[in-house]
Amino acid sequence: MSTPYQIISTFHEVSSTRHRLLIAFLTIILALYSLYQWLLPKPIPGVAYNPRAAKSLFGDAPSMIKEVGVTGEFRVWCAKQVKQMNSPICQVFIRPFSKPWILLADFRESKDILTRRREFDKSSFLAQGMECMGSFHGIYTTGDKFRSNRQLIQDLMTTSFLSNHVGPAIYDKALEVMKLFELKMNLANGRPFSVKKDFEYASLDVMLEFAFGKNWVHTATGPQVELLSKLVASDVKLDTLDQPAPFPMIPIADFLKSVYEAPEIVEKTINAILPRLQTWWWSKQPWYQEVFNEKERVMKEQVAIGLKNYRAGNVQTGIEHMLLREATRAEKDGRQPDFESGVFRDEMFGDIVGGHHTTSGAMMWLAKYLTDLPHIQTKLRSVLFKTLTVAKEEDRLFTLEEIRRANLPYLDAVIEEMLRINAVTVTREALCDTTILECPIKKGTQVFFVSNGPGFLSPSMHVDDSKRNSTSKVAKPNDSWDETQDLTVFNPERWLVRKNDGDGLLQDDVDFDGAAGPQLVFGLGRRACWGRRLAYLEMKVMIAMLVWKFRLLETPPALSSHAGLEGIARVPQQCYLRLCKL
Repeated sequence: MSTPYQIISTFHEVSSTRHRLLIAFLTIILALYSLYQWLLPKPIPGVAYNPRAAKSLFGDAPSMIKEVGVTGEFRVWCAKQVKQMNSPICQVFIRPFSKPWILLADFRESKDILTRRREFDKSSFLAQGMECMGSFHGIYTTGDKFRSNRQLIQDLMTTSFLSNHVGPAIYDKALEVMKLFELKMNLANGRPFSVKKDFEYASLDVMLEFAFGKNWVHTATGPQVELLSKLVASDVKLDTLDQPAPFPMIPIADFLKSVYEAPEIVEKTINAILPRLQTWWWSKQPWYQEVFNEKERVMKEQVAIGLKNYRAGNVQTGIEHMLLREATRAEKDGRQPDFESGVFRDEMFGDIVGGHHTTSGAMMWLAKYLTDLPHIQTKLRSVLFKTLTVAKEEDRLFTLEEIRRANLPYLDAVIEEMLRINAVTVTREALCDTTILECPIKKGTQVFFVSNGPGFLSPSMHVDDSKRNSTSKVAKPNDSWDETQDLTVFNPERWLVRKNDGDGLLQDDVDFDGAAGPQLVFGLGRRACWGRRLAYLEMKVMIAMLVWKFRLLETPPALSSHAGLEGIARVPQQCYLRLCKL
């Protein structure tokens, strides 16, 4: 039988144990709460944000994922955040346990950062997503590697190279595409048909010609023309007049598949929570290895052909000009040229991927706007006929030299307006602690320049000029841009400066001013898109030829959506034409 002392002692032991357990439990709860608070997003002082997102470990990510899942476009979600927070600079919390992302919706300050402020450079999270592209210049910050690669390709945007090598390839490919469209038009018998792959294949073929010239024999467009030229009306299953006519497709060469799949890999990796881990894991997978093994095989083969041509004194293609540039700078540096470097393969492959993906999407948007807006299509056709008078009088198509030399401000404006409306966000990273509009920006912070919000598709938000960066203050803003108009409407004449009181659109009536309004589609400054001259030439030739040879008729609403998909560029989810031969 226990004594009173033993009972009291046992009670104290139990009480002490419970007390220790309670303290331990409260300590764990406090530690977990402290950890939770520590892991919550940390807003930057003075920058607008969503208070609800700041109270969640996942921040704004669920909202963003839901929006992008519906629209396919990150830029749409960004513009909504700017509007909801009613601030030209705001912050969002996308990646758990990371710094906030800054959304800047002020073109003047964006332009200043991109062109004058060296404390911002290539975004590291974008660079990590592009690591599969190897030594392509686009993955580097603006240092020695970036400049070395750009030096290798500096001859490929010269007037002589574009006119003598690329221009004829673009013109010939445009002729082939017009032939394909006419075959489809005749077989469709008044019905609409998809041209999405046609524009993609045409742009892909142009980039292959740009890089390899006649050293590469496998085209994407040629087999489609050959296939459709053998079909008769009974081979195509036609439905009602508003139902699209279906056409068979010929599989493309394996290397061309690699060009298609590489940007998809980049886009998915950029969106991954741990991009480098995903790249490492994917690199072990057979499908990934097939893509880049084929890329390496073909690029090595083409560099070897190019080197043989270079040594024989026959320098024509993009690859051959790169080898010539390497030989020239090696001689200057007093070293042997490194023709075996993987830089040649990676750089040219990256240029092919970028040029194909972006320009094809742009041509699709142009075709869609000209279809939806017949008055603009009519104006453009009239301008072409009145400017290229000799070709019109002789009842023939214009030549490459005629279209290349023609001053066509209205066509330039049509292209620029399309680019304005469909620009994707440009991203930079702070290389050191700095400020934007007097808000503190920590080193490593990602800054997104919103190009479909205020100042672009809606009036600019007020910004106190005293808060601007010193270089932004002294830069003279363009006051001619009229933000009282509906900026969501496609209106090419925004970009024209009238020379007289009439309403003409020829070179004697108007000048094209590419700096009239905000434009970020090609970026700005040292990292602006290297291939923009090639893109403009391709769009100019292809779209002028389309409008010269065909009338673009109305397509049914179900096939006329302007929904886009955002990646390296914004491309339409669908692109259909219903054509009538002129």
